[in-house]
Amino acid sequence: MEDKKVLRFKFKKYGPIVYIGHLDIMRFFQKAIRRSGIDAAYTEGFSPHLKLSFAQPLSVGVETDGDYFDLEMNTLPDLTTLVAEMNKQCVDGIEIINVTLLNDDVPNGMSSVKAADYIYTFDSLADSKELLDKFFSQETYIFEYIRKEKTKVKDLMEDIYEYKILSDTELLVKVNSSSAGNLKADVVIEALEKFGLKAKCLKFKRYDLYTTDSDNSFMSLKDQGEVYD
Repeated sequence: MEDKKVLRFKFKKYGPIVYIGHLDIMRFFQKAIRRSGIDAAYTEGFSPHLKLSFAQPLSVGVETDGDYFDLEMNTLPDLTTLVAEMNKQCVDGIEIINVTLLNDDVPNGMSSVKAADYIYTFDSLADSKELLDKFFSQETYIFEYIRKEKTKVKDLMEDIYEYKILSDTELLVKVNSSSAGNLKADVVIEALEKFGLKAKCLKFKRYDLYTTDSDNSFMSLKDQGEVYD
């Protein structure tokens, strides 16, 4: 049996279009792929549809530099020009960053995701480094919060893997983003505020999504094959 030809597209989403829901984003890419003329694979049957899957939906209103979708192909186009050609079909606020020709037997993006990086922008972190170091160095931090009228209790330190102060206004946090323990980005902010952080979070965005390699180290989803940009 011939190996499947699967492309993984990494894209960013910003500006007013972040308020468009996930289903509409899916429909947009379905139309963009058809307009591009590439030889994508379809399911069989009375209502064939593209063999297209997204790695992980993002909440409405959140920007991202690291969203992904996988697309199975019948034949491969010229990958050196594909990003530019696909971007001709995109609208302001959606941009293809690169495309990866996946290695054989790589699982789809949704089942691959283990972690996500989020970048938080604050008014100022100049006086907050000591508090942030203290918060993220804890072995455990049991946090209670409410979602969809249900109270949840979670040890946040089990699902926070890394943090880095990028500047006087930006903080990067790597969190569990797997199906088994997905930690929402806004929960981190709620916990920091309860812990005593006075800096005001102005916005946050998803920077990238990660899986793990054979050594259980994090690797970007784009690196599961040969990357073209």
